[in-house]
Amino acid sequence: MKTSNSPTSIFPSLDEDVSLLLQEAASIGMWEFNVGGEKVHWSAGTKKLHGVSCDFEPTVMQAIKFYKEGFYRDKVQRDFENAITHAQKFDGHYIIITACGKEKWVRSVGVPVVENGACTKIYGIFQDIDSQKKAQLELKQKEQKFRKTFLNAPNGVALISLKGEWMQFNPQVSKIFGYTVDEISALRLRDLNYPGDLAINIILKDKLLSGDTENYQAERRFIHKTGKTIWALISVSLVRSEISSPDYYICQITDITSLKNANHQIEDLLSKTEGQNEKLLNFKHIVSHNLRSHTSNLDMLLTFLKQDIPKIEESSVFQMLENAFGNLEETIENLSEVSSFENVTSDDFVEINVVQIIDKTLTSLNTLFHEVCGTVTVSVSPQLRVMAIPEYLRSIFLNILSNTIKYRRENEPLKVVVSATQDDNYTIIHFTDNGLGIDLDLHGSKIFGLYKTFHRNESSRGLGLYIVKNQIEALGGCVQVDSTVGKGSTFKIYLKR
Repeated sequence: MKTSNSPTSIFPSLDEDVSLLLQEAASIGMWEFNVGGEKVHWSAGTKKLHGVSCDFEPTVMQAIKFYKEGFYRDKVQRDFENAITHAQKFDGHYIIITACGKEKWVRSVGVPVVENGACTKIYGIFQDIDSQKKAQLELKQKEQKFRKTFLNAPNGVALISLKGEWMQFNPQVSKIFGYTVDEISALRLRDLNYPGDLAINIILKDKLLSGDTENYQAERRFIHKTGKTIWALISVSLVRSEISSPDYYICQITDITSLKNANHQIEDLLSKTEGQNEKLLNFKHIVSHNLRSHTSNLDMLLTFLKQDIPKIEESSVFQMLENAFGNLEETIENLSEVSSFENVTSDDFVEINVVQIIDKTLTSLNTLFHEVCGTVTVSVSPQLRVMAIPEYLRSIFLNILSNTIKYRRENEPLKVVVSATQDDNYTIIHFTDNGLGIDLDLHGSKIFGLYKTFHRNESSRGLGLYIVKNQIEALGGCVQVDSTVGKGSTFKIYLKR
């Protein structure tokens, strides 16, 4: 091949057209420099790599300035000077900036020609290695990321041969089992297996090598260096070669000993709690039965005393005794009512017509509403139905409606409106009255508490709303209240649709 203004050809035996084709096919260009001259002779391929015109003939300084400023420019200048002064060949990878401003990786080779002990010429090649170099750098970055991920993973990660031997493992593996890196390197995973458990290598062979599954995960027991038993979650995948033959396993090991111990403690606690609840339930029935028996006996004794000693009723001590017995009887009745909320199941629920329950409740309260000149307006569709327990629903309606009578305003005719709305999840029964109202800022947090009262009413026991809340929650619903002192209240009963 001949270059412009070049007295000799680098490859004189090659036809110039063939040489150009070979250079272009290999993304290679030639260059040549005569020591003592100014110009560097570039082949067409070299000019193409630099993005310059066919008639471009650079000086040495112009050629060097194509290299990226800094490390690569300094390096090629140093390599070029060493070739001239010390006849040292150079072969390196550099970044150049093409004429259009694009960064490109190139391989530049320089071979000095020495005559009479001095370098008279340097010739060499340029090769476009941009794609390969970037691919190598990308691969190197991925390898570095993988290595960092592998080494710093919070759980143990290991590569295991088909024979069950460690190929590579991260520091977490040795920490999980309590061994040093050298100690665990001399062992195999199956050597750590809990005695009597199926060896992990047998599982891998049966599950993965047979092709039944692509990955395997299980909780396994192992022996720690200290001799204690540890639990680990093992996740294993089989890596196959390009021809799909088994190559090695990737194994992830997560120490779940603490989680297992916590689960065992929870299971023990649940077992003990279930036993205690059973005992409490039996105790409740026994106490309820025995207390009722004793109160019946006391009631009979008091009756006998009044019959045998008629004047005893005039005694203040006897009157205090009767009051005390009355309080005891009421307390036992209240406690029995509260303790009746046992777990309910779906078998206890039936379809109920809401209006029918409201009508039955109002019938039982008819006399009381008549005495206070109260009116109740029911604005509920006759077809409205809910799934509930009839006894609970009657008790809820009875407690709320009887409260409207207890906590009415004396100087205002009692008016109650019962209505219903629905959303996506609930049927909502509204009970709105024009009674005394409740100061929610003062009593809102304890309105449904046991034995909580908010008005001075002799018949108030502080039990009704507590029962209402518990029965509604047993039905899977909830209760809300809006109230203004001196204007009235609205209780909203949410029942699942």
